[in-house]
Amino acid sequence: MPHKMTLTGSATGPLREYDRYVAFDMREKGSPSAPKGLKKSTFISYTVFVAKKAFNKTGLTKKSIMHEKILIQGEPTLDIPIDECPGEIGIICFQITVLPNKNDKETNESNDKKEAKQEVSKAQQEVVATKQEEK
Repeated sequence: MPHKMTLTGSATGPLREYDRYVAFDMREKGSPSAPKGLKKSTFISYTVFVAKKAFNKTGLTKKSIMHEKILIQGEPTLDIPIDECPGEIGIICFQITVLPNKNDKETNESNDKKEAKQEVSKAQQEVVATKQEEK
């Protein structure tokens, strides 16, 4: 079975373009606590390789990739030349997704709650109106 990896975060370096793919660097740290007797993980730098077609579908640009939080799903590779892979581990990307910012998510949730409250109050007003009509 193939080995898969998932990374979340932002690019730590500029986007590099090649013939058929783009590459950028990410940096991840491990869990804050390790099993007893083992050292906790330190930062690891990754170089992510994404097909141009998949990258273009995300809507990311050279400038925005540094500010957007992204999710990468792929598998490690050791077959990329070292001058193209400055990270400690190379990742061949099978799926790339732009994650929503926390501020955007909170705004959407608060708007959804407001809409739900408005619908409930409208329903309550209708119930009161029908009771008054019955009287």
